[in-house]
Amino acid sequence: MRLFLTKSEFIWQGIVRENIPFLCDSEMELVAAPNEYLRFIAVVRGRTRSEKTWLTYGHHLYEFFAFLESNNLAWNAVNQTQIAAWRDSMLERKCSRSTVNQRLRCVHGFYDWSLRNGKTHSLPFSTQDIWVAKPRGFLAHVDASGARFDANELTLQTHKPMPKFLHMDKAIRFIETMTPHSLKLMSYLALLTGMRREEVVRLDYRMLPNPAGHDPGKQLPMVLDPTLTPTKGSKERFVMLPYDLAVALWSYFCRDWPKRNAIFKRAYGRESTRLFLSHYGEELSVRYLNNAFAKCTRKTGIEAHPHMLRHTFGTYELLRMAKKEGQSKALLWVRDRMGHSSITTTEKYVHAADLIQNDDVDGYQAEVCEALRRGH
Repeated sequence: MRLFLTKSEFIWQGIVRENIPFLCDSEMELVAAPNEYLRFIAVVRGRTRSEKTWLTYGHHLYEFFAFLESNNLAWNAVNQTQIAAWRDSMLERKCSRSTVNQRLRCVHGFYDWSLRNGKTHSLPFSTQDIWVAKPRGFLAHVDASGARFDANELTLQTHKPMPKFLHMDKAIRFIETMTPHSLKLMSYLALLTGMRREEVVRLDYRMLPNPAGHDPGKQLPMVLDPTLTPTKGSKERFVMLPYDLAVALWSYFCRDWPKRNAIFKRAYGRESTRLFLSHYGEELSVRYLNNAFAKCTRKTGIEAHPHMLRHTFGTYELLRMAKKEGQSKALLWVRDRMGHSSITTTEKYVHAADLIQNDDVDGYQAEVCEALRRGH
């Protein structure tokens, strides 16, 4: 079984459709049913508009159909016991329980779609009605979600781990060792705004606010426009840039970016709209950021990855805002800044915040900005 992505030559219903995953078997024959489902996910379904999401679905179905192929099982004749064997094989390969559950839910969705479209006559799954005794959270009075749902009987029990974050002194020490300067700016941007690594790497310079004429004591809003920079779920939101960070980013844009963009233009015949380019005029990737953090971890002995800076922001910002506005308003503020679709996701930072001394919180932004100015 092999997984591929469509190229610009692939046209579906008169429109070029790139980067849609599709499967081929060991004989390099197209596997019809999952490929039709993947096209549905990419082209028809309104809630899955991200190419990254398409690829995730592709990988999940690839895992399942590779298992079927290696065991000579037909997808429309497989039973629940055989799918349970696939689940157990993933556990033996040390896949996390959350990953196993994601794959099971994806395959369940594929079979639901197949049943609705007459491609199979039965589901190889059974579900049970689960009642969840939900604890009353900080925003329980506005939580309209029900406490019952149908759960696939093959899914495993999991617990949501506490988000891994850095204490601020370690986060600053980690970032201060980074080179080049553009990488340091990207890291401060994640730490001070909670932006995701994809958003940082692919930030469009047209969204960067000019700090000229603004009050140095106030933060500047920066709108993340999903038509310019990818955001999760293609949702527009705004983040707040501390004045010193806005100045540092604008200085880099005026001083370094034109030289790097000129190199890019000579190589590709067009200008780049990305704010962060390498010294060689290349657009950066998430892999570049991950590798840079791994290198810095080896150098400093501080275990960190890009997403930990986002978690660090969420933890500290929740405490800072809770002191000013109270817990409920703080949760809503952090939810909107980080682009969470559910307040439940934001509430996980409450438990992480218990590990921080409250005295460390009030001036955390000033502390980070001081380090930023030192390295500028």
